[in-house]
Amino acid sequence: MLTYELDRNASEALYLQLYRAMRADIERGAIKAREKLPSNRKLAQHLGVSVMTVEEAFAQLVAEGYVEARPRSGHYACEVGHRLGPTVRARAVAALEAAEGGANLGKEPSGCKPIFADFTGASAPQGLFPYDAWARTMRRVLSEESEATLMEAGAAAGSARLRASIAAHLHGSRGMEVDASQIVVGSGVQSLYGLVVQLLGRGRMFAIENPGYPRLERIYRANDVRLGLVGLDAQGPRVDQLERTGASVLHCMPSHQLPTGIVTTVGRRRDLLAWAASDDGTGHGRYLVEDDYDCEFRMAGRPVPALQSLDGQERVIYANTFTNTLGPAFRIGYLVLPPHLARDFHERLGFYRCTVGALEQLTLARFIESGQYERHVNRQRTHFRKVQEALVDQLVASSLAGRVRVNNAGAGLHFLLDVRLKGKAPQLEQQIVAETRSRGVALAPLSDYLFREPAVRLPSFVLRFASLSEGAVQPAVEALEQAMAQVLVHGGDKPAGKQPTV
Repeated sequence: MLTYELDRNASEALYLQLYRAMRADIERGAIKAREKLPSNRKLAQHLGVSVMTVEEAFAQLVAEGYVEARPRSGHYACEVGHRLGPTVRARAVAALEAAEGGANLGKEPSGCKPIFADFTGASAPQGLFPYDAWARTMRRVLSEESEATLMEAGAAAGSARLRASIAAHLHGSRGMEVDASQIVVGSGVQSLYGLVVQLLGRGRMFAIENPGYPRLERIYRANDVRLGLVGLDAQGPRVDQLERTGASVLHCMPSHQLPTGIVTTVGRRRDLLAWAASDDGTGHGRYLVEDDYDCEFRMAGRPVPALQSLDGQERVIYANTFTNTLGPAFRIGYLVLPPHLARDFHERLGFYRCTVGALEQLTLARFIESGQYERHVNRQRTHFRKVQEALVDQLVASSLAGRVRVNNAGAGLHFLLDVRLKGKAPQLEQQIVAETRSRGVALAPLSDYLFREPAVRLPSFVLRFASLSEGAVQPAVEALEQAMAQVLVHGGDKPAGKQPTV
């Protein structure tokens, strides 16, 4: 059995201490390649720590390629080659300085490392979900709920108990006064957008934000609706462009826009509500679909009120999901419909069966009612805040300081990183993506989120940091430094000379 001395009084988290100790043993051969490692529970018992601590350590080791997780078998040590040494930062700084002087650096060795830092949002955070509490709640549902209650959860709008729990949660967390009858539960908001199209009609013009969420565009096109694009400024979606599209429905993210991170100002929110309340000339009315996808994770300042809470004309359809808080395995989302649309839903679409299983719905209802969901989200918010602060601090302290600018950090689980390089942004982005990928870091360029490329812009990246551990922050920034140095050698430019801003 592996034995390590973990310091509970140290400022470093226990899982990071365990991760570093196991990584060192793997690198020096004390843990042999392909050796099976103890189970999470056994190692936790042996070390006197929580199972979650061990899970988080293993998750980071797996992410960095030191350990392999085999389904239904366990964890095994990998054979590792050369790893980044303590001089990597000095080498990156030297490379940047050489690039400033026009020196010709050689190419990095070919071949890609395993991804240890995924900023694209494709990887889910690991080690944060309270599996034991969820399992206990599910067992209680199975033992205590009646068959009639389980059957009732299959109704078109979902379980009445879950909808009541969501209504209470929204009142406490978002200041929204809604009735359970206005809520429709579904298997993630992606499937619910199809219901929105059916409710409002395919003959309408829908508008989406540019840049915006690429999958959203595909969902609406798959539902055979015409789409218009609305640009953004520092205050949010541009109402003048919205008017020109001829759309009668705008899908927007006012609390934290993906990918820009813009928070729509109060004045612009009122402008959007005024647009929605005005006559579209057809007699069918206009609507705003408010996508509030990561509202739980505002890191700084007071929570921004939901657009729905300001709506006095029944023009806002509110959409949210539990995927960000519970993980992608839990495909549960919901809509809050204006009262007149809720009546339409029950009259016209009430023949549907809910696309979420009864057991999952009732377990989530109890999870919310018991306060465990709120405690879980609070723990997550604390963790994500630490990761974000460490990431921004490392960027500010790095050799990239004069070349990057952090935009709109603190409003949720991503921010925009502008890079001060001269040249065509899409091409520069792809160069940097390739260089960072070869060093084990996955980046998402802003061009992936643009439906129409503007004439001039800076190369930018959407840093979605939810899957990042604190231990991966420094090596991730070091990899960015190395990648930037390599791009500078081949492209060259003059630095802007300003520090990152938040």
